[in-house]
Amino acid sequence: MGSSTVDTGRLAPAARHRWITHWRLVGIVIVTEITAVFLAYMVINVPLVGPKLTRAQAFVHWPAAAIGALVVALVVFAVVRETLSARRGRPPPQQADSAEDEAPAKAGRPRIPRSLRFERVPGKAVALAAAVSLATVPLSFGLGASFQLASLAFLAPWIAVAIPEAQYKRTRDALFTGFGLLVILQLLHMVEHSVQVGQLLAYDGDLAKSHGIFGQLDFELVHFLTDSTLWISLGLLVIISRGRNLWLCVAFAAASLHQIEHFYLFWLYHADNGLYLAGGVAGIMGKDGLIGSPLDRPYLHYTYNFIVFVPMVIAAWDEARRVDRLYPKRSESRRTAPSAEDGAATS
Repeated sequence: MGSSTVDTGRLAPAARHRWITHWRLVGIVIVTEITAVFLAYMVINVPLVGPKLTRAQAFVHWPAAAIGALVVALVVFAVVRETLSARRGRPPPQQADSAEDEAPAKAGRPRIPRSLRFERVPGKAVALAAAVSLATVPLSFGLGASFQLASLAFLAPWIAVAIPEAQYKRTRDALFTGFGLLVILQLLHMVEHSVQVGQLLAYDGDLAKSHGIFGQLDFELVHFLTDSTLWISLGLLVIISRGRNLWLCVAFAAASLHQIEHFYLFWLYHADNGLYLAGGVAGIMGKDGLIGSPLDRPYLHYTYNFIVFVPMVIAAWDEARRVDRLYPKRSESRRTAPSAEDGAATS
């Protein structure tokens, strides 16, 4: 009896807590911190040179901002309602988001999702496009080409390989292909804003000399159309995906905040152009704007686009993993298919 008793007074050693590094979170923190430090430097050392509104002038058209916010809120409400309605319906087929489905695939999957790589275009063609694209840089500089022409020459070789690749991916998953193109367009938009901020650094905050690569397109109609298209597209993607991708929802929320600004700026530009030119260009959250913040308009809209772009990239990465699971390669499908011996063992 004495040998069979259990010593309940002795506690089992506590299990060691294993630190798990969330590399995605680490990457987001690092990129955000670098961006925040750079913008803080620009705000302190490179303030925008231009007219400023008084507080009384900034509040003249506050009802327009309120109406813009109401319109955006109604659209967000509609997107949330339709998303919840879709989630109550039939679940999407072949959805593999659970830990049980993810665990066996994690071991053999590539670091970069296959759907984000070139699958149709041969590697030699991609290398040739990269070589030609890089060769245009010294050539454009030597010929004295304009910044706009040099940028188009740099991008042209990539278009030749992007079109057949997009056509191939579209036959497999048109929705993901469309989302991927949307991410690329937002990347180009971020490049444009980055160039503008770089120009402000070079020209000591002179906005008249800082309009990005394609300065001819730097007016409110273009900003309104491009950002509205992005905002509506993200909302539709949230509904179609049934809110499955959290980062896509974050991108839509950020784009909604950005859209309020452009509703107000577009209206002010046409309704009271004199006030717009006198400093109303600051908008709602820009420095000396309707509400105001430490950020001048270029820095503010760079921030808006940054908090839209980063979640879009992460959402595209997660969607690529999903597409890889739904449409595996033939070699992968053979590897995951049960063999004859497995079938005999389980029968």
